Amino acid sequence: MFAHSLLPIAAGYAIAHYFSLLVFHGQAAFILASDPFGTGADILGIRTRTTDYTVVSARTISLVQVTAIVVGHVVGVVLAHDRATRLDQQVRLTRTARAPGSANVSQIPLLITMIAFTVGGLFILLGG
Repeated sequence: MFAHSLLPIAAGYAIAHYFSLLVFHGQAAFILASDPFGTGADILGIRTRTTDYTVVSARTISLVQVTAIVVGHVVGVVLAHDRATRLDQQVRLTRTARAPGSANVSQIPLLITMIAFTVGGLFILLGG
């Protein structure tokens, strides 16, 4: 029921983990594409180039990683809250005994958990 709220979190962690790999190995793949069969051909005229490790700084990589994790968690929490609010409205239509705004109160443990996961993920990422 709330599985869709995990997708942005997974995407955020995928971006955080693989951003630098894409930047650096992407360059290497493009250079290797100049000689795809290893015959010495230089189709793109870049076979002698090397991977440029200064194209992005360590600071830029860490900013992308932190941003991806935080945005993924925020979007996940917003999606879960939206689903909980809709489910609460459906339940209220069938039962009138529920207090108004009970979806908001029921989301507090999830919010606290997601904040803990975000802080934990950033702690691990930043080498704390």
